[in-house]
Amino acid sequence: MPRGLLLTVVVVCCVPETSKHMAVSLICPTCRATLDESLRDRCSCPGCGRGYGIEDGVVRLLERTDEFYEGVYQNQVHFVPRSENLWHVWPLWLIHSGYPWAVRSHVPRGSTVVELGCAGGVRYFGQRYSMIGCDISYASLKELVGYERRVQSDASKCIPLPDGSVDAVVSAYFWEHIPPAVKPAILQECRRILRPGGKIVFLYDVETDNPLIRKYKERSLSLYEKLFIEGDGHVGYERPRDNIVAFEAAGFRVIDHRGKEKTFLQSPAAYIKLAQFDGPGKRVFEAAKNLGKSPWFYPYTALIRAVDELVCPLLDDEWARIDMVVCQK
Repeated sequence: MPRGLLLTVVVVCCVPETSKHMAVSLICPTCRATLDESLRDRCSCPGCGRGYGIEDGVVRLLERTDEFYEGVYQNQVHFVPRSENLWHVWPLWLIHSGYPWAVRSHVPRGSTVVELGCAGGVRYFGQRYSMIGCDISYASLKELVGYERRVQSDASKCIPLPDGSVDAVVSAYFWEHIPPAVKPAILQECRRILRPGGKIVFLYDVETDNPLIRKYKERSLSLYEKLFIEGDGHVGYERPRDNIVAFEAAGFRVIDHRGKEKTFLQSPAAYIKLAQFDGPGKRVFEAAKNLGKSPWFYPYTALIRAVDELVCPLLDDEWARIDMVVCQK
């Protein structure tokens, strides 16, 4: 995800046999004419004459890469359920704070879906949907498996797809990398490419008033900013309500909003950061940060998810460290 603009779109060419959609054409990010993709290693614009390379199946619409993000995020969610029966798909509820589960719940099978800041992607999405992967990192895109298209471009200027061509735009841990001043442009691009009734499903970190994290933020604001913002490129940290206002101002209707990790139970990634603060809790955080490599990781994740669903709705929205939002055009 881009340091200042984590908005890229990457397009891959390899259509799953289950796809019910024709491959979506790309448009020129400069003049928005439909690109000529008749050549394997290059596409060209008949409108303005610009040409764009295709490398490893990735359509490269950016002139240069972002060094902060290039190749940094390549993780892929490998889990694919054996069937769509509940007893096979339930692990999707655990992964990424329930992000794959939410997408599955709100976006019908066979839909055309764009994932912004896709990194290594979600392999299950590639089997369930006609997927278009968008990211600023060429290195991440070329390793993306199972998505029909992979495109590298700046989504704040143009998601290179025709108007009304997709059913959903989804993203996980992308939104917090986008500067607040740039977010409206991305949302307008999302609205443009969505069909009527289309949805966005976004999962992202937020500026939190969680009592645990607030305590350490007050202890050392500079260290908090270094660990939680600067180190991860979280230039788009905003409070939950501010993000909701942005979605509504862009013309979206919020149909589901869930704040997560509002208690002292946090993902190991948060404990890794908190362990760098001095204080009486340091030993606890040092132990907790290793949960990601422990046999207890899955039971602990299930506990967090249960608290997210049963307890967090009763707590202040501003205590959330992570937000999940589903909006409709």
